[in-house]
Amino acid sequence: MTKKTIYLLVLLIIPISLLAQKADKIIKKPLLKREKSFGINFNSDGWGVGYRLGKAITYKNKKTWDINFSFIGDSKQERQLWISASSSAKSFFYGKLEYFYGLQIMRGRQKIIAEKPYWGGVEIRWFYYGGLNVGIGKPIYLYVFDQATNNSVVLEKYDPTKHEIEDIFGRGPYTKGISELSIHPGLSFKLGLNVEFEAFQEKTKAFEAGIIIDTYAIPIQIMGLNEPEYFKLRLFLAFRFGSRYNK
Repeated sequence: MTKKTIYLLVLLIIPISLLAQKADKIIKKPLLKREKSFGINFNSDGWGVGYRLGKAITYKNKKTWDINFSFIGDSKQERQLWISASSSAKSFFYGKLEYFYGLQIMRGRQKIIAEKPYWGGVEIRWFYYGGLNVGIGKPIYLYVFDQATNNSVVLEKYDPTKHEIEDIFGRGPYTKGISELSIHPGLSFKLGLNVEFEAFQEKTKAFEAGIIIDTYAIPIQIMGLNEPEYFKLRLFLAFRFGSRYNK
């Protein structure tokens, strides 16, 4: 081997070694054990917001609390408006018995299935959660035409056996019925994928997709013509943002 060849090899090995050391430093950053994030969820039957608090066990495994509050509707609900010269009539969902909300407090894990390369890119995790589900229903009040006079309106709780669509003038005040809330306890289960794309380790930005199964010990009935339901299956997409830290 000539001196010229040795020099060329040295010149090649030195930068490669430096790059490898640099990559190694990037890959082996100190583990940030704590993570908190907020999320906006778009579900197949509504939307919601969430908060997540996690603790890393290893680089690839994390335990988290997942808390969500959702506005839950029904695929059959259609907005209606009584057409008249009056501008005071408010739109309503014909056939809808109640506004329904869900609070889920769950515990679970996230596991990395595709790590982010040291130069950037995305990281893919799968996750599962399970825990308490509390459904909250509030009855809907509507302004309906008084059957006695047929030319004035009165405020009544919607009753599908009594009120036809032509009997309804418009939606009543939201606050009416607050004292008649119904509670539907149960369990929730959540499964999905998390795609992390934040460039900095101290922050987190991610998209999520998956399914949620809500179960109820006391059945719910959002639409008057539906049968009472003991569980709901929902699809969701979510955007999450937050931070990682050690404390």
